Amino acid sequence: MAIEEDKSGEDDKLSQFLAEFRLLENTFNEFTARQNVLERALIEARSALETVKSLGSENPSDVLMPIGAGVLLKATPPNSERVLVSVGANVVLEKNRDDATAILESRIETLEKSIISIASQRSQIAQRLESDRRVLESISSRQVPQQ
Repeated sequence: MAIEEDKSGEDDKLSQFLAEFRLLENTFNEFTARQNVLERALIEARSALETVKSLGSENPSDVLMPIGAGVLLKATPPNSERVLVSVGANVVLEKNRDDATAILESRIETLEKSIISIASQRSQIAQRLESDRRVLESISSRQVPQQ
């Protein structure tokens, strides 16, 4: 009878451990998705920064202008001193190039810090997952001979 209680207790611990492991896996996947979104936003912000900086140059390089549904047009940007910058909550402000550049550089810095933070958290979770995976393998290898 004591052996059955021990086995039941071990099964409960294993079930709880597996549930925690799955939760960690889901958290890792969520952080991966967040990091991917931030990396795409960073690429977009860097591209916008390059475009804003090139607005005042004498020989501006072509830019890609989105027209919708993933379709882009090559275009030469106008020599414009003012640009429209989204500041969030569907609010767009007209700014001069220097102010727009400062806003974009600040966004880029914030995005880079967020990506570093998420990458660090993902790394910690990955280490924990690997450790837990080894424990699960150890437990399963001990249970196989008993069956």
